[in-house]
Amino acid sequence: MSVRDVLIKSSELGYDEVAVISEMKGNPSRIEFLGAEGEINLSLEVTVGIPNSNANSKSRVRSENLKLSSEVPELDQIGNILDIPKLKEGSPLENVMVINRAEGKDKALIEFYGSNGMQTGPKIFVKDWRP
Repeated sequence: MSVRDVLIKSSELGYDEVAVISEMKGNPSRIEFLGAEGEINLSLEVTVGIPNSNANSKSRVRSENLKLSSEVPELDQIGNILDIPKLKEGSPLENVMVINRAEGKDKALIEFYGSNGMQTGPKIFVKDWRP
């Protein structure tokens, strides 16, 4: 199926945007958010890891309750694209996608906290992005 076919099908299902995940050597390497006309709204160069801590945790994110907490303003549009509201200040870290600045070769780190407040996977290491 081509990207054009995916865009047509998603439009038929009532979606305005599509996320395309590219892989390299079997692992995610890029996430591109495409608009209805196929334009790239946001492109992330990524690597993904599963955290070892809490590996035995039964923590699950309830996507219908997911909120966004971001300290990287350039990536706040992920919330707009995915229709995820911002976490209210002072709220517990439950069902939250957290975007923090990273050190070293990565520019940002995206982590998830489940409904019980425990960190869960995956961790998405953002090497770079472009609007």
